Amino acid sequence: MTVDHDQRRQRIAEVTAAVISREGLEAATIRRIAAEFAGPTKVITYYFSDKQELLLFTWQYLAQQYFDEVMACGPTNLVDGLTAMAASDEASVLRWRVYAAFVDRATRDPVFAEIQRSHQEVALGLIGGMVRAIDATRNDSERISLLLNAMVQGISLQALVDQERWPTERVRGALAEFVEMLLTRPSAAAQSCYALLEPAPP
Repeated sequence: MTVDHDQRRQRIAEVTAAVISREGLEAATIRRIAAEFAGPTKVITYYFSDKQELLLFTWQYLAQQYFDEVMACGPTNLVDGLTAMAASDEASVLRWRVYAAFVDRATRDPVFAEIQRSHQEVALGLIGGMVRAIDATRNDSERISLLLNAMVQGISLQALVDQERWPTERVRGALAEFVEMLLTRPSAAAQSCYALLEPAPP
């Protein structure tokens, strides 16, 4: 029987993510993940040399799934795309628990920090692309992307600890409200405030 090694690596990542979502990053040791497969540690070390490599692959694998789901919403379905990004249901709350654990690691690990920055750039690019698909004449998609991404992050972190207050309908409704507000052209005064979000010139 031929083993699909890519599929096996992905399955290991899924099990690793499940352990992290339940018990935190420190619980996701190679020995523990092997135990989840009811096998020896070589079941894992055949594919990953150490825990760092296992965690990095798991994060990249989950991120790709996340971005694929957002892109599947279509280029002009901004509210759907943002809802897919957020902790908007039971499955995405579990994913966000893993994400939060990795972000915490990124505050102390430069390798994880660089991955986090690259993921943020992808997310901002997806949001900006949807904004421009809705209205190609806009020249403030970067500003809107920053604000909407911050809103997704803020709502999701709240939903992790208070899912009852943030059910799917409320998450989607809040995001739709912010989209409506932000896609309305801001006043000159508001634009000057938003300018603070722009990167400083080199």
